[in-house]
Amino acid sequence: MAMAPSFTRAVKAELTARQVLRRCCLMAELGGMVLGAAMLTLSPGREMRLGLRTQTPQALKRALALLTAWGGLTESPRLMVREGVGRRRQFELLLSPGDSRQLLREQGMLRGDGEGGERFSAPRRVTRRNCCRRSYLRGSFLACGYIADPQARYHAEFVFPERSRAMRLRRVLEHEGLEASVLPRRGAWVAALKGGDAVGDLLRLMDAPKALMRMEDMRAQKSLRESANRAVNCDNANLARQLEAARAQVEAIERISRLRGLNALPPRLEALARLRLIRPDASLEQLGAEMDPPLSKSAAARLMRQLRAGADAMGEDGARA
Repeated sequence: MAMAPSFTRAVKAELTARQVLRRCCLMAELGGMVLGAAMLTLSPGREMRLGLRTQTPQALKRALALLTAWGGLTESPRLMVREGVGRRRQFELLLSPGDSRQLLREQGMLRGDGEGGERFSAPRRVTRRNCCRRSYLRGSFLACGYIADPQARYHAEFVFPERSRAMRLRRVLEHEGLEASVLPRRGAWVAALKGGDAVGDLLRLMDAPKALMRMEDMRAQKSLRESANRAVNCDNANLARQLEAARAQVEAIERISRLRGLNALPPRLEALARLRLIRPDASLEQLGAEMDPPLSKSAAARLMRQLRAGADAMGEDGARA
């Protein structure tokens, strides 16, 4: 029997099937993928080469499609598969030095190093258009994003090798009204979102309606289960309190019976006391309904308080204390 795909894989599969219509959004999504998956190496000639490394082949396939649509490739990228930590396979797409430099320059990700050379850097300028910011989030998520199973918790995160990249994503999220925390974790930097509303907004911004609908369905089911559990717990607590009160009432009535006798009570109190001894588990409402004439719940409670007060006031010989 085949296992159902994880929620993250389902989201990424939906995102990779989405068509990009505008060039600005294409470049923004590609920029998000570069920032999330970029691995920079030096060629034998000391030239910078850009590699995109990810654990999901769909993301690499998407990156190749975006690069092809970009139209700036002069050489075919190299595709490689590596064994990562924990025997997890990593997929890498390696660009030529010339194509690497051209793409990074167009993305604004190359800065002068002060010695006549260039170095990789996260762009300081936040993407201006809403559509491009959302495309950027989509590319970043495909490259290094994760969403927990909504049945367990509401949590999304992006894992970057450098703090500057995580802070760049955080600024883009802030432009869209989402607050992310940026924290170090085992040599990496994580931009994280918590809460069902935040994760739902992220899915909406990335344009993943199927995943959003699936998550909202899970949230509704989870809310119903929690409401049912609260109702059961409340009923159990009420029942426990009712049984404890009935036990105390029986003890009080037995004390009156032992020390003075129930026939010494006024008729209504005597009738209610004898009925409680016969029905130790009944509610006050049920006892009142069985009286002749019937009593309301509040009237039965008032008489029962009189019985308990009378028992508490008795001495060991049955006389009033």
